[in-house]
Amino acid sequence: MSNLKMKEAALVYLDRSRGLQKFIDDCKFYNDSKQSYAVYRFNILINPSDVLELDAELGNHVLHHPLKAAQVFQSVCFIAVKTLSLIGQLQTETQINIVLKLTHLPPLPSYALDLCEFPLDYTSQRFYMMQGIVIAMTTVTKYTQGARFLCSDEACPCSKVSSGISDNFNCLFSLTSVSCWKFTAILANIFASQIVPPGTYNLLKLCLLMSLVQTSDCKKELENCLDILIITSDTLLVDRLLNFSINLVPHGIHHPVSTEIFPTLSTNKYGTGAVSIQAGSALLAKGGICFIGDLCSHKKDKLEQLQSVLESRSITVYIPGKKSGDDIDQQMSFPVQCSFWSFIDMNSSSRRNAQKTNTLIGQMDCSLIPANFVEAFGLLINCNESSPCHPLLPTVQHTLKKATDPEGPLNLASKQFPTEDFEKLLAFAKNLNVEFSLEAERMIHGYYLASRRIRTDSIYGSKLSASTLKYLVSLSEAHTRLNLRNKVLIEDVLIAALLFETSLTLKYGASAFVVAPNAVFPFELYNEEYLEQRDLYLTECLQQLQQFIATYAPGTAIFSGDE
Repeated sequence: MSNLKMKEAALVYLDRSRGLQKFIDDCKFYNDSKQSYAVYRFNILINPSDVLELDAELGNHVLHHPLKAAQVFQSVCFIAVKTLSLIGQLQTETQINIVLKLTHLPPLPSYALDLCEFPLDYTSQRFYMMQGIVIAMTTVTKYTQGARFLCSDEACPCSKVSSGISDNFNCLFSLTSVSCWKFTAILANIFASQIVPPGTYNLLKLCLLMSLVQTSDCKKELENCLDILIITSDTLLVDRLLNFSINLVPHGIHHPVSTEIFPTLSTNKYGTGAVSIQAGSALLAKGGICFIGDLCSHKKDKLEQLQSVLESRSITVYIPGKKSGDDIDQQMSFPVQCSFWSFIDMNSSSRRNAQKTNTLIGQMDCSLIPANFVEAFGLLINCNESSPCHPLLPTVQHTLKKATDPEGPLNLASKQFPTEDFEKLLAFAKNLNVEFSLEAERMIHGYYLASRRIRTDSIYGSKLSASTLKYLVSLSEAHTRLNLRNKVLIEDVLIAALLFETSLTLKYGASAFVVAPNAVFPFELYNEEYLEQRDLYLTECLQQLQQFIATYAPGTAIFSGDE
């Protein structure tokens, strides 16, 4: 009699939670399918709290005897199939396979799975809660499905750091609050001082910081990525700098060349016959950064796949029917929610000996870079000995000091602003919710429209891709977050426009909006006087940008408060 009562409660729950309607829809899919099935698999979403409130005995079964609870739902579903004539081919109750999917478990220690304390006797066949990162998932074979996890326990070295800002950064922020540009300039100047001396690679370091604050936690979708492609002749230092940077966020992945960037199929080695989908570096970097090293170290087919993902932000895995044990081929699509970092070594022998093509003013010779990648990567950065971002002498001195005294302090910045402080700053900044001021929004649209008009020809059309506007938005948001603000101002849009225009100039040559290669850092930041000079220079750049918009996109011109 107790079993009948639980079946009645299960039916009431399915009806109230709309699970019955979902079950009917799933049955329709099976009934309409041309494929024959021996067993019909159904996922049923269960909220334990709601079930306990409805019927305590059924709720107890769900939490502590889930196999028996599944049998109750199996019986109810079989009766529903027969009563409503949902699946004509189904004959017996055992052909229905019910998988209970719980929304949550009680927040009590006895429901948490700790592999260090859990008695591995396999006698307790109930649900436990564990946290981890899924690195592979099998297809459904013989009515079962498995997954592999990486531990994400807070005690692990790779766990998240607590958010907050150190006293030194708080003090620095207060001292520079009158300017919209000084705080981020100083951050870039002192960032990664353990790897490169302060004042070097400032442009690259600012872009890396902006990309890092655009990362997100697992629970939030990464809306606006910041992909970076670096042209350099010093791959060793750039590689060290990028490796250092990706370790400041939870999902920073350095992709090994010997493994796969994107999901791949493999046969389950445990002999179950299931096909396993290996996640690959890009999916593991969800919400973070995927650093893929030297772009040209990857084979042509992998580069083509990367280009497709950069453009679509998704990847599709095709599963042949023979591999999955079915007659029908399948496909699964996954969103790719990470930013990609890569570099190209311009000092390799093939590039040194190559004959340079004729280029426009400010344009780099990109003939040896796969053409489509110049388009796909949003930000192109030139970083070599002849560029202002790489003074050679300080780097040599820094390297020698580190070699002769590995444990000693390299400089005052590395002691005053340690790595942990940057981790906390980034964790705080990336969670800031930002919105655009009306003036900033108009300026972004104005710059975008003006740039499209001057970089369009009658044969090839516009050189600006459809994702340009989204990328400008992401750059502006990133500079705002790095400034620890919630509102995007026109000063943030200026930095975004200067960075993007510098990248466009490297790709296609200079335009009517002439931007110097070192426009974001026109002076070396030795003291307050140089910061003031930079602010004056950027103010002039802001006026030039407003004039550029007024000339080439007059409908979106931005005016000052006095005007």
